[in-house]
Amino acid sequence: KALVDKTLSGLMKSGEINKIYAKWFTSPIPPKNVNLNLPMNAQLQEAIKNPNDKGI
Repeated sequence: KALVDKTLSGLMKSGEINKIYAKWFTSPIPPKNVNLNLPMNAQLQEAIKNPNDKGI
């Protein structure tokens, strides 16, 4: 758990999590180039800004 928390926290602090999210939820996904067109909602954005163990 500590390793996962540290890794996710680092992704959130660096902003890299936004690139990963965009790749899978707002961009075409190979091989069929399906775009889920699912932008982050305010609740998820807040959770990324202030990570904790409470969940969303």
